[in-house]
Amino acid sequence: MSPEQPIAILGGTAGLGRALAMRLVAAGRRVVIGSRVKERAEKAAGDVNKLVGVELASGDLNESAASVCDIVFFAVPFAGLYQLAKALKKVLKSGAIAVSCVVPLESDVGGTPEYLEPSNGSAAEALQATLGNEIKVVSALTYVSAHALEDLSNPVDCDIVVCGEREASQRVMEILSLISGVRPLYVGGLKYSRITERLTVLLIGLNRQYNSDRAGIRFTYI
Repeated sequence: MSPEQPIAILGGTAGLGRALAMRLVAAGRRVVIGSRVKERAEKAAGDVNKLVGVELASGDLNESAASVCDIVFFAVPFAGLYQLAKALKKVLKSGAIAVSCVVPLESDVGGTPEYLEPSNGSAAEALQATLGNEIKVVSALTYVSAHALEDLSNPVDCDIVVCGEREASQRVMEILSLISGVRPLYVGGLKYSRITERLTVLLIGLNRQYNSDRAGIRFTYI
C-alpha cells in the first residue's frame, strides 16, 4: 500500500478513532476522519493536525471518507455499527478492507461494561455479514487503550492481535507496525475476534484494580 493512499477512520472524532488518527499522522500517513457530521470531522482533523504538527488529516462524512479509501477503520460504538455498515455497503470499494475495532459492550446501551455477544459471535463477524464477501473484514485494536495511543511522547507497550483473511490482515499489520512500540500478531481467521473482543472487559477491570488507563497485553516466547 502506497504511503500516499489515505486511510479512513470512521468514528475518528473521539476516543480510539481519534487516537489512532494521531498515531498514523505522526507516522506520516494521510488520514480521512469520518463522522455523521462533516463539521465535527473537519474539527477533529484540525485538532489532530495541530497536536501532531503536520497537515495530513482531513475530515468528511462517513460515506465520503469510506468511498475514497482502500482501508477503512471502524471505530464506532457497537450500537451504531449495523446502521453504518448498511449505509456504506454501496460506497465501499470492491475489495476494500474494513478493520473492525468495535467491541460490543452493555455500557454502550446504558448498562455496565460487560461483553454483549452479537448473534454472529462477534462485532467483526457481524460487520462481515452486513458488508458481504466483497469486503474483507479484519479485526484489530479491540483492546488497545486510546490513552496509550494518544500519548505521542511514549511508545505503545502492547501486542495487537489481528485476525481475518491472511492477505488482508497482513496489509493491516503493515499499517499497525507504524505505531511505535506496537507488535502486530496474526492469529488466524475472523472467528478469533470472539476472543480478542472479550479481552477489553478484562483490561477494563485491570485498569480499575490498579488505577491505570492503559493496561495492555504482551505475548511471550513468540
